[in-house]
Amino acid sequence: MRYTLTFILVSVFAFTFQVFGDANASSPQGDEVGNSVLPSDFFADALANAKSSDDAMGTQRLVDVKSSELTPSLSLSSSYKYSSNPTKSTSADKLEDGTTLDLSLMMMMGLGEFGIGDDVLSAPSLMLMHMRTYNDPIQDFGHDLRALDMDIQIAGLTIPFVLPNDYSLSIGNTYVRAINFRNNGDSPAHHLKGDVLMYSNTPSVSVTKTIPLENGDILSLTGAMSYAISNGDTLSETLKTTTQALVDSGLTDTPADLQTGASFSFNLSYIKPVTDKLTLTPSFSVSKMHYKKGGNSGKADVTYVVGLSSSYPINDWLNLTGAANYTAKDGNRADVIEFRDFTSGFSLAINHSF
Repeated sequence: MRYTLTFILVSVFAFTFQVFGDANASSPQGDEVGNSVLPSDFFADALANAKSSDDAMGTQRLVDVKSSELTPSLSLSSSYKYSSNPTKSTSADKLEDGTTLDLSLMMMMGLGEFGIGDDVLSAPSLMLMHMRTYNDPIQDFGHDLRALDMDIQIAGLTIPFVLPNDYSLSIGNTYVRAINFRNNGDSPAHHLKGDVLMYSNTPSVSVTKTIPLENGDILSLTGAMSYAISNGDTLSETLKTTTQALVDSGLTDTPADLQTGASFSFNLSYIKPVTDKLTLTPSFSVSKMHYKKGGNSGKADVTYVVGLSSSYPINDWLNLTGAANYTAKDGNRADVIEFRDFTSGFSLAINHSF
C-alpha cells in the first residue's frame, strides 16, 4: 500500500513539474500565484487605472497595457511510455518493465500582455488540463496495475515576467486532483465518476536565466521553490482498503495531507536546434522536498533526473516529441521509499489556437 500511495504522489507531482517546469526552462516567458505573493486583482486594477486616464501630462504609467486580448488555445495529446520500475518500488519482488498510456486535453488562455516600466513584460495565463493514465495497457501483468490507473486534473495560474539581461521570473499557483476512476474493482468499464485520492495547492516562484550561445544553442538555468498543501482522507477511506491490510503495512492512520511540504529545485537545460524543425534538449534537474506535517515532519527526499528530449513539429498543428529519463530518489530516513527508474517514450500532440 505504501507503494500505491508513492506511485500516485510521484506521478502527480512529477507530471505537475513536467507541465510547468519544462516550459519554464525552455521559454523566456516561463510557466509556473498565490494571493500571499501577488494579489489576484493586481492586473485588473492596473488595467482599469491605465484605461481611466488620458494621461494628458504625458507621464509614464506604471503598467502599460500592450494587449488586453484573450488568446485561447487547445492541445489534445497522447503519449506511450516504457518504465523499468512501473510501481516506483524497492521491494525484491517489484514488477519490472512496464508501459503507460496517457491521454490528455489541455486548454490555455492568455490573459493579455502588460508592460511594467520600460524593461519588464508580463503575459499571465490560465491553464486547465485533464489527463487519464492507463498502466500496463498491453496487460503484461494482467490486471495487477489497474489500481494505479487514475485521472489527474490540473488548474494553474501563471504570471511570468520577462526581465532585462535574459532573466525571467514566474509566479504561479497549481491545483491538482488525483482521481481513481476505476471505482468498481476489477471491472473493465471506464467510469467517468471516481474517488478523489488526494488534492493539493502549490504556490511557486521560479527564476530562469537564458544564455544564448554563439553557435545558436541556448543554455537555460532555472531555480524554483514551492510549497505543496495536500489534503485527503486516511488511506483506509481513500484507497478503499481493509483495516487489516493497513495494519499489516503499518499505515492505519496515515492521512494524505502528510505530503504537505516545501520543495526546492534546480534545472539545467541545453537546447540544441539540429535542423529547422528538430530540436534536442539534454537536461539535468535536482529537487529536494522537506515534509512539514505529522509523522512525516523532518523527513526529506532528494530526486535527481537526467534526461534527453526531442521535438519535431510536423506542421503548424501537429507535434511529435520523444523523451528518455533516468530518475533516482533518495531520502534521509528509513521510511522514505527510494527507487531508481528509467523511462522512455513518445508523444503526439494536436494544437489549435483561436
